[in-house]
Amino acid sequence: MSLISLALAAVLISFLPHLTGVTWGQLDERLVRVGWGAMAVLTGVWLAGLWAYSNVVSDSLPGLSRRRALLVNCVGSGASNVLPFGGAVGVAMTVAMMTRWGFARRPVAASAVVTGVWNLLSRFLLPAVGLVCLLGAGYMPDRRLAVAAGVGGALLIGVVVAMSVALRREAVADLLGRGLDRMVRFLPLRRKPCLRDFLLDLRHSTIEITRTRWPRLTLGMVAYMALQCVLFIGCLRVTGAEVAVPEAVAAFAINRVLTTAVITPGGSGISESATALALIGFGVAPGAATAAVLLFWFFAHLIEIPVGWFAWSVWSLTIRART
Repeated sequence: MSLISLALAAVLISFLPHLTGVTWGQLDERLVRVGWGAMAVLTGVWLAGLWAYSNVVSDSLPGLSRRRALLVNCVGSGASNVLPFGGAVGVAMTVAMMTRWGFARRPVAASAVVTGVWNLLSRFLLPAVGLVCLLGAGYMPDRRLAVAAGVGGALLIGVVVAMSVALRREAVADLLGRGLDRMVRFLPLRRKPCLRDFLLDLRHSTIEITRTRWPRLTLGMVAYMALQCVLFIGCLRVTGAEVAVPEAVAAFAINRVLTTAVITPGGSGISESATALALIGFGVAPGAATAAVLLFWFFAHLIEIPVGWFAWSVWSLTIRART
């Protein structure tokens, strides 16, 4: 399944120029014009985004330093971008890292829940932000973008309502835990875990984090998304894609929302195809749109894979040295 998903992502990326009506030779001509100075600036913006999201991870787990949070962030991103359903693998790897550092399982699980929810909220909110930017610029969006914004808004409301009910009513967590305990009885396990007690404890930890740290978590997530948007607009500028900022923000929103597609690792290939077509629909030249999308894919997806596995290697070596 993993090989099929990776192959599909590779096919979609390689098929992107054909989809937009350009050749790889034309893309190469545009991309080689991007100077080292522009690449250095884009790299700096990308690193700033990593640091901003590391603050979200650190704030979700009291006692976790910014340096360790940066390692956790890199490892989670690297796993998410190379495997289908990689988000679950990334969570498992980061949980292993935190527990080896001495953090208890309950606050680690609460940290994973909180950061996951804040990620979903930010991505579901983006289509509405893009729609507002277009309306503010006097651009009448087409039906597809309006539908995307409506679906994103509905999902955002659904996540908020579900989270609010689960956190405010202990009976919901209790009912879910009892149901999971009944399911566990049918599994061939020697020790049956008590998921009801775990969920109740997790609920209390999550309430404490969200009640005391939601402003810092929200600020960190907003900073991260804003820096990602600046990186996207920078990729547009250095590749010669002429598009107004509201349209660029709307295309960025489409790109980030579709990264939640689990068909390919990190939605790779799917989000790039949709983003390139959206930019072309906004009047950007096909060659410039495709080059900009591929350059942003390099920073937002491809480069995070080796960086993530390098961070995992650093963590593994430090753990062995301490042992």
